[in-house]
Amino acid sequence: MSQKQYANFFVRAMDLTGLLYNGILLWSHNSWPRDKVLRYSEARFRKVLMYAYSKCPFYREYYRSHGICEKDLPYLKPKDLPLIDKDLVRSNFYGIAAVPLEPHDIEEALRGGELLIRIGRWILIHSSGSTGKPANFLYSGSAITAIEANFIRISIGGYNTISFKDFPIRTLYVASVGSGYASTSIALNGIRKYRSRSLILNIQEPWECWPEKIRSFKPNYIAGYPSCIRLIAELQEKGKIHIRPKKIITGGEPLTLETAAFFRRVFGADVIDYYACTESLCLGAGANWYKGIYLFDDLNYFEVDNYGRLIITPLYNSAFPLIRYRLNDVVLGFTREERGPLPYTHIDKILGRSEETMWFKNPKGNWDFLHPLFIDDLDAPGVKQYQFVQESETSFTLRVVPEPGACREVLKEEAEVQVRSFLSKKNLENVRFSIEYVNSLKPDRITGKIKLVEKLGKGGPDDCNGY
Repeated sequence: MSQKQYANFFVRAMDLTGLLYNGILLWSHNSWPRDKVLRYSEARFRKVLMYAYSKCPFYREYYRSHGICEKDLPYLKPKDLPLIDKDLVRSNFYGIAAVPLEPHDIEEALRGGELLIRIGRWILIHSSGSTGKPANFLYSGSAITAIEANFIRISIGGYNTISFKDFPIRTLYVASVGSGYASTSIALNGIRKYRSRSLILNIQEPWECWPEKIRSFKPNYIAGYPSCIRLIAELQEKGKIHIRPKKIITGGEPLTLETAAFFRRVFGADVIDYYACTESLCLGAGANWYKGIYLFDDLNYFEVDNYGRLIITPLYNSAFPLIRYRLNDVVLGFTREERGPLPYTHIDKILGRSEETMWFKNPKGNWDFLHPLFIDDLDAPGVKQYQFVQESETSFTLRVVPEPGACREVLKEEAEVQVRSFLSKKNLENVRFSIEYVNSLKPDRITGKIKLVEKLGKGGPDDCNGY
């Protein structure tokens, strides 16, 4: 081993040691008394608030417009501070960033098309545009490390123990591989930093190609949307693959009891329902060894509004402080009272967005799918919002809300090119589609989110096994 190779090995070993240490440190918080967790969270909230006021021009101007001065901050209760939301973040990105950024740096990084978007020492992550225009969020390196350490914490519990022989971790990661998406950024950062092994299974690829790739990999972790992982579970149940992962980490969609039980039965794995969003990549987790979902008070300060919508203040990201950011997710059973085995804030469930997969028949008469994660990559100039409506096993309509003043001819041409490209990658060139312009899309009356997919009938195989 050369001196350079030895130095690189030593650095990675130190990184991994630090990650394990921080993960075990977070895990030790699981045994804290509830009142200690609350005091810790409130103290961190106050510290982040003072930091944001001193570093971020947006907060100084925003609070002053509400009659709040710096001398008031140590005494005000969190609920006395005004809320922020995605629209405010989108229009005040540079004023919220606590680090020096230039617009041309952001534009250049986005043009690069990299999966992991780095801006100097920081990582840029963006939300999807299904509920409106996408918004950018910035993460520090230490914030990403905290998120990775939290994965260690949630992996320690359960019935399947992770031991040193399981390292390097082998993760089968099912995703839409789009630039800057939060989950992709976590996966790639961990792969590069710790040399863990990972197979990123792109849902843009034909379903028929999956079994061979999965069989040769033998993962001990599976991660992705429940609807994506279910496709792998169906392959296992049909005998097309045989894998024994120790942990399954789902996120992005509500995980039903039936689906969790199905994963347990088919894989024999611990099932972790990971709750995160672009604004905070570690909100909470549910698991098959306890009821409901615990929210990590040591990493976020949590509140709810009168409609049950979650309000978050991440406590670990110094690059882009979000103070009292209101999500659109509605949570049920939010309580600060101590409940169950862990000392954290507890909720019964999340009424988040759960999209249906669109199933179509390919030219051979076999079933294949388009998943919302895949089609969520649609990016045509002049598109404000969009929605897919499946009408049959070989047809769908794309509803588009155009931007004011957008050239509809150019918009339609670009959207058609992108959709045909999506279909071609999946060998679904036989599927017909049309584009319909509408003035608005109706959001779900409970969650406030707009469904990416509506199905007018029961498209798809009865057992979701297309071949």
